[in-house]
Amino acid sequence: MNRNNIRKVSRGYHYFFVKPGRNGNLHKAAAKLMGIRNVEEVAITEGDYGFVVKAHGVQEGDKAVVREIARAVGGSSRKAVCHCRYVRN
Repeated sequence: MNRNNIRKVSRGYHYFFVKPGRNGNLHKAAAKLMGIRNVEEVAITEGDYGFVVKAHGVQEGDKAVVREIARAVGGSSRKAVCHCRYVRN
């Protein structure tokens, strides 16, 4: 691995692992999630969670984002706080 192609980036995004409610349309729920302020990206996933949501890390607005996510999918979410990211150039 060429370490020159990897750089450290301070903070940035938080990730929310979302369990949707039952019998929902995943694509409609993803569109609702994308409509939430500060949400940058939504991935429909398989496994324990139905979505991974990437949102700007606004500390004071996190509770509002969690509530809006729950409202959009009729389920619950867990937040993974991003303290630092590594990216390829």
